[in-house]
Amino acid sequence: MKTIILTLSLALIATFSFAQFPQSDSPDSCSYVTTDLRASIFMDNNSLVNVKVAKHVGDQVKIRVKENNKILYQKSYKSWALIDLKYDIGQFPMGEYTFEIVKDKEVVFAQTIEHTESNEHLVLR
Repeated sequence: MKTIILTLSLALIATFSFAQFPQSDSPDSCSYVTTDLRASIFMDNNSLVNVKVAKHVGDQVKIRVKENNKILYQKSYKSWALIDLKYDIGQFPMGEYTFEIVKDKEVVFAQTIEHTESNEHLVLR
């Protein structure tokens, strides 16, 4: 009896020790993850929008800020492996802003942030 219980216990432990959980391309709503690019756009408590990108050196990535499909700001990064930007959206005029990360002329990740007069704090949409 002890041998059967021990064998079943070891079989269960071996099964779970080799099990892998599925990998997701987007672990949460503020992140984008692939094998060659990791990006996140999120707000902290001080009305700062943080844009963080980790990529291979030599890969070109553009960071864009848009309002009503009009590009307000755009900068290209090629020689940097880690990009860490902060935007004080409290200094922006009221409106809805889209922060985009572009790779190979394709928007790979975007977050829209609404800055309104009636809101005490910002809304990430």
